[in-house]
Amino acid sequence: MKETTYLWHIVPLRLWIGYFLLQQGTRKFERDFPQGDWITRQIGNLDKVEIYGWYKSLLVDFVVPNRELFGNLVMWGEILVGFCLVVGLLTRFSAIIGLFMLVNYSLGPGMARGGAVLSTPLTFIASFVVLILSNPGRVMGLDALLFRKRVQTGQG
Repeated sequence: MKETTYLWHIVPLRLWIGYFLLQQGTRKFERDFPQGDWITRQIGNLDKVEIYGWYKSLLVDFVVPNRELFGNLVMWGEILVGFCLVVGLLTRFSAIIGLFMLVNYSLGPGMARGGAVLSTPLTFIASFVVLILSNPGRVMGLDALLFRKRVQTGQG
């Protein structure tokens, strides 16, 4: 169990997930995602869709009345998490936010549609757990610069 795992092995995973989320968020920005009926497009008709009752209640009672706010949170969340993962900035924190987003994606659109629509968020959830546990932003990322600076500041 004394085998060394190098963080650079995980960098391609960080870059791929970051690029994907950044691309998805940018597409949402370009088509003015928060202004549209994104809940029906992403999940379906909430009266007919089969998802957990407590999650459906959360969507109907809280998200639908505030759809523009949550649309912006989704769009900007994807853009910011994606950007941070690509440049390796606040990688662990970004992965935690990304994990939260993807858990919600699996509970909403993923569960409603099943199949590949469900497996994609689940794959990203597992990947985010790896990113949280490994913090690969310290290799080929801005976290390495921030972490080194903090250590140097603490010594001086």
